[in-house]
Amino acid sequence: MGRRKIRHQFISDNSTRRVTFKKRKDGLLKKLKELTILCGLPAFAIIYSEYKEGPELWPNRNEVCSLLNRLSELPVEKQTKYKMNQNDIMNRMAQDAEKKIEKVRFHKRSMDLGLMAMFKDLSTYGDYSDELNKAAKVFENKFKAVRERIKAVKEGTPIIKRD
Repeated sequence: MGRRKIRHQFISDNSTRRVTFKKRKDGLLKKLKELTILCGLPAFAIIYSEYKEGPELWPNRNEVCSLLNRLSELPVEKQTKYKMNQNDIMNRMAQDAEKKIEKVRFHKRSMDLGLMAMFKDLSTYGDYSDELNKAAKVFENKFKAVRERIKAVKEGTPIIKRD
């Protein structure tokens, strides 16, 4: 049975907030433990809360100190290689969106040129040879995907969706 959708907002009732914190923290630490066991990775957690004096360390103080020392011994470039702030995240999302938009524009242009080539003589409009070659490749890929799908349906094999 699925869970109901919850709204992520501050829980004003103190006792409910405390219970939610404990359950979520326990779930987070369980996932972290599973990750370390299944993937063989060293990991730790430092959790500050208003319910305990000082930080809560997982798995234990010695392990956390040892991993922090290991991290501090790395060169600064490696320490901050994957570090991102909100601005970096938004820039990456904008770049990904731009790539998708460009892909859609290219696809649309190729489809438009293909349709124009079917119904008009493009030689009167200029040299479209490069774009028509690209459009032909798009059409070939579409036809190939349709043929593969028909074949899969006839054979009863699962259909794998590709981008």
